[in-house]
Amino acid sequence: MNRRPAVTAAALCLLATVAAAVPAAADPTGAAPAGRGAAGTARLHGTGGTVLTAAFGDFAGDPVRFELDARADVNTDPRTTRGHFHVRHVHTDGRLVADFEGDVTCLGVGGREAIATGVITKGDAPWFPGLTLVGQKVAVSVEDDGPRGDRLGWVWGAFGLPVADCQGTVPFIRTTGGDFTVRG
Repeated sequence: MNRRPAVTAAALCLLATVAAAVPAAADPTGAAPAGRGAAGTARLHGTGGTVLTAAFGDFAGDPVRFELDARADVNTDPRTTRGHFHVRHVHTDGRLVADFEGDVTCLGVGGREAIATGVITKGDAPWFPGLTLVGQKVAVSVEDDGPRGDRLGWVWGAFGLPVADCQGTVPFIRTTGGDFTVRG
C-alpha cells in the first residue's frame, strides 16, 4: 500500500510532463470569437466519468467522476469567474480513493476546449493518509466532442504539481459517460 502514492504521483507527474501546460487563449479586450456567445462570456458545464488507463499503474480500471459548473463574464479573468467542481475516485474494489470539491477560480475557453482551475474547499483521500486536500489548487481541462464523447485532463496540486490560474494539461483521456458543454 505504501507503493500506491508513489505510483500515483509518478503517473501524474509523467502526464503533467508529457502533456504540456497550455494557457487558455484570450483576447485582451474580452471579445468573444465571431459566432460565439455574448462578448467575453465563457461557460463550462456538465458531468462525466472515465476509467483510468494502464498509465495510472495500480489505479488502472478505476472509475473517476467529474462534475463541473463554471462561468466567467470575461474569458480568463479570474475576477469574473464563479463556479464549483466535484471529483470522486473509487478503486475497482469499491474503496474510496479520493472525493473532493471546491470553487472554480479561473475559467478559460478556446473553441471546444476549456480549462477550469480552482481550490479544494472540502475533501477526503483515505487512500493517501496525511495528504492535505483543502486549500490545494486543481486544474481540469475539457474538450467538448459532442455525441462522440468528451476528453478530460487534470493536474492536482495536492501531489506537488504546479497549478496556475487558467493553465492546465491537454485533455488526455476520453470520457466513458456523461457530457460536458463548453461555450465561450
